[in-house]
Amino acid sequence: MKKQSNLTLKVYQQIIELMLNYEIVPGQRLVFIDLATQLNVSRTPVNNALSILAQQGYLDFVPNQGYSVHKLTQKEAENHYAIREVLEVGFVGQAIRKMTDKKLQTLKKCKSDYEKAITGHVTRKLFILDTEFHAGILEMVDNDILSAQYRDICQKIFLRFRTEDLRLNRIKEIEREHHEIFEAIRLKDVEHAKELLKLHHKSSQKNLFPIIFPSEQ
Repeated sequence: MKKQSNLTLKVYQQIIELMLNYEIVPGQRLVFIDLATQLNVSRTPVNNALSILAQQGYLDFVPNQGYSVHKLTQKEAENHYAIREVLEVGFVGQAIRKMTDKKLQTLKKCKSDYEKAITGHVTRKLFILDTEFHAGILEMVDNDILSAQYRDICQKIFLRFRTEDLRLNRIKEIEREHHEIFEAIRLKDVEHAKELLKLHHKSSQKNLFPIIFPSEQ
């Protein structure tokens, strides 16, 4: 039973990876037999993984038709952004109060990893590292469920579009905003950190929504 459970988790993570690499796209119908062949596993763990992904909102299931990758609506994206902001702004004060030199260095590394990944074009890796920087703030609270929930929300937003469409100068803006947020945290300025995070989320939404929902802008 444990072996089957581990295999289901492995397949689940592989399917998420396919989404991150845009090998599975929003609206695409998934045939679990084909996925089983592609991932070189039996049908059972694939079917189990697809069921979990559907329960989490990554996939849609229609009886007699099967699974397809969920298309995010603008309303859903707005709700995800609202939750992200509530989590981060709401807990940054606690993160600062629980901050240690080791935690601050870990957050600094997350910021540095993002900066080092910037090249002449936008890559999906940057979005993963951006998520890790923000999740790193929440990890300072010492609540694994909190940071895991934040990562899940980010994935549900960023899996929906081709990141290459984001302007490169926005990436440089994100780098600057990360630095300002980090400095406010380092200086233990809770109110300034909250204000910077709110502005950061607002800018992110303003720049991403025209890409994700071009027909609704």
